[in-house]
Amino acid sequence: MKIGILGGSFNPAHDGHLHISLLAIKKLNLDQLWWIPTKFNPFKDQSNYLSHQQRLKDCQNFVKNHPKIYVKNFAEIYTIKLIQRLQKSHKNHEFFWIMGADNFENFHRWKNFIKLIKLLPIVIFSRDDYLAKIRKTKAWQIYQTKRNLTSSQSLTNYNFQRLPNFNHRNNFFNNRNPIDNTKSLPNFITFNSKNLVISSRQIRSKKH
Repeated sequence: MKIGILGGSFNPAHDGHLHISLLAIKKLNLDQLWWIPTKFNPFKDQSNYLSHQQRLKDCQNFVKNHPKIYVKNFAEIYTIKLIQRLQKSHKNHEFFWIMGADNFENFHRWKNFIKLIKLLPIVIFSRDDYLAKIRKTKAWQIYQTKRNLTSSQSLTNYNFQRLPNFNHRNNFFNNRNPIDNTKSLPNFITFNSKNLVISSRQIRSKKH
């Protein structure tokens, strides 16, 4: 089973979350996509957050007419621990981490983010010109250095209709010193969408 994971604060859940979820389901041919609202985001101000239970409930109401989207409740705050837990308990599942390109600005601050990149494909949906800015982020510069990549490698606008078999990627990462990933699923799959709508931050700012 192929499962996409969209983690985040969902404060509030909005059409942008739904938009990239439906795109991911279609383009990656996912069986399910899980929304996993975090209890708190260590990089954001918690003073204007709805409770975790309220955000879970709001998410469930938001996706109730979309049978492939599920809202899950996990205690893990750190994404790396969440993915490790899921891969251990769902050994026959293929997981994809879904994220917006704007979140990549703080990606280098995520716990063990290099290890996370090796665990599963990171699918990045971009709005505006965020995709063009990714190569300037600290996370990408660190990743590029550790993998000895050129500026053109790995971060690509990928044709979703030609994704290789997921098992090829597992074989690639079983190699302790991978050099060439041209025949494997890339670490990053990027998708630029002109239809991505307003962000959670913009929604909250309009309420004040």
